[in-house]
Amino acid sequence: MTAVKPNKHEQRTKETRELLLRSAETIFARDGYEAADLSEIAAMAGRTKGAIYAHFKSKEDIFLALWEHHALRYRTQMEERLAHSTSVEQNRETLRKFYLGLLKDRVWGQLMLEFKLFSLRHPEAKERLQQRLANLHPGSREQQLTSILGSAGRKKDAISRASAVMMIQPIVSALIVESSLDESFLTEEILTKAVDRIFEALLPPGV
Repeated sequence: MTAVKPNKHEQRTKETRELLLRSAETIFARDGYEAADLSEIAAMAGRTKGAIYAHFKSKEDIFLALWEHHALRYRTQMEERLAHSTSVEQNRETLRKFYLGLLKDRVWGQLMLEFKLFSLRHPEAKERLQQRLANLHPGSREQQLTSILGSAGRKKDAISRASAVMMIQPIVSALIVESSLDESFLTEEILTKAVDRIFEALLPPGV
């Protein structure tokens, strides 16, 4: 069956939304959520402020859409890489390389910090963020990760796969932010070694 191509209006709408998200990424990472200006986001995208409200209800809405955009992009990348793995060992190595690759995305680290601060400062939006996260990962997260990485085991000191994955990502983003403050101390080589050891500690081979 031949895929239906979007018409010109749909294509322009999609392009405008993507332009706005790219501009929002730059402004939010640079200025933070509170100081970010919608007019500046629109201007950077070459659009009017009205274009933002045609796609997003508010600054909060475009901020959450940006978070979802990043989450979907990384989930897609991971799924594509795992599709080429044929064993639990390969899956684990794929996940390790994924986390090491995040170290090169400085903007992601800054945005993750902004997303967390946003949730703390705006409790009313926290539920929306959690719901979007649940929509990205429907079903039992632990069951999904166990099928990919093997069981964490039943020892008292064992950390569930879901908990481990939830911890690694913010650790990596925090290291990115810290390294931006002092690149002479936290070099890329040091960060790579640190993330590798953290990965081994939190996600050891399955049992």
